[in-house]
Amino acid sequence: MKAKTTVLHLGLLLALYAGTTNAADLTLYADDDYQGRALNVVIDERELSVRNFEKRASSVVIEKGAWVLCSGEDYSGQCVTLEPGRYPSLQALGIDNSITSVRRRDATSIGEFNGAEAIAKNASQSSDIELFARDDYGGARHLVDVSQADLQPQLMRNQAESAVIANGKWELCSEPQFRGKCVTLGPGKYASLQMYGLAEGAASVRRAVEPPRQ
Repeated sequence: MKAKTTVLHLGLLLALYAGTTNAADLTLYADDDYQGRALNVVIDERELSVRNFEKRASSVVIEKGAWVLCSGEDYSGQCVTLEPGRYPSLQALGIDNSITSVRRRDATSIGEFNGAEAIAKNASQSSDIELFARDDYGGARHLVDVSQADLQPQLMRNQAESAVIANGKWELCSEPQFRGKCVTLGPGKYASLQMYGLAEGAASVRRAVEPPRQ
């Protein structure tokens, strides 16, 4: 009877552990585009080396809350704060293969969470991409479903400084007619396009062309 009880307890513990990893608020991936080894995170991690994931992350999915990702232990070194969303490549942020510790920006309890896709769709029900004239989704707002060669007339003569993407991948460029610096982003919330190399924001946007499958 004791042996059966021990086995039962072990099974319950394994089930609880599996549920926790599946319900991660932050997932780090070793390769771009959410490929390679994945590490699920639900609590602050002062030293990712303890979990054998120091300086390995190349892409990130954040399901709940804002997270601070740092290049040094104990949240030191270069740090960036990311909102819920999908980040297919950390190279644009200058932290590719350098993350050593992660923590929540705000204190919170672990509870119910929504997927990054759902967060984006809730914020932008009527369009595939929603652009804002200011950081943090402020200023003039413009809904987009098709390519826009010049965004400034729709954004009160401003360029887009933040965005919410509900569906598909979009190419955002710093100059009209899809010229200048361009970045491609997938579904998620982007509180500041400056973090992705668009120092002055986006002046044109179009759907990204998917590469042909081999």
